[in-house]
Amino acid sequence: MALEWTQALSVGHEELDAQHRELFRRAGEVIDGVEAGRAVELGGLIEFLHEYAVGHFGLEEEWMRDSGFPGFVRHRAEHERFLEDLLELADAHERHGREARLGLKLSEWLSEWLRRHVAGVDAELARHLARRRST
Repeated sequence: MALEWTQALSVGHEELDAQHRELFRRAGEVIDGVEAGRAVELGGLIEFLHEYAVGHFGLEEEWMRDSGFPGFVRHRAEHERFLEDLLELADAHERHGREARLGLKLSEWLSEWLRRHVAGVDAELARHLARRRST
């Protein structure tokens, strides 16, 4: 299940799209390695995801507050759930190390979450921001 950013996932907001492209690139490399059965440093991906999430989600939430985005509560709840799930995976990684099933679980979870989130609430936010810029 390759994870690749495509133009179809563009939300039409250059800064969001650039951040999403980098996230998909980094996550895709690790997911490809996991699925190919290569030893992959999940700890590094988990650390990157946490740092990325804190910065990226913080920026999105600032834009949502500043622009009066009506979907703020739901969107922020998705961010919080992502961080909770990521912390659970980090705990599992600490306890179990390089188990293959942990890598597969991370791959499946991340692929599904990213596709759904970017195509859903992030696209909704980008449309809202575009409308605000045009008024």
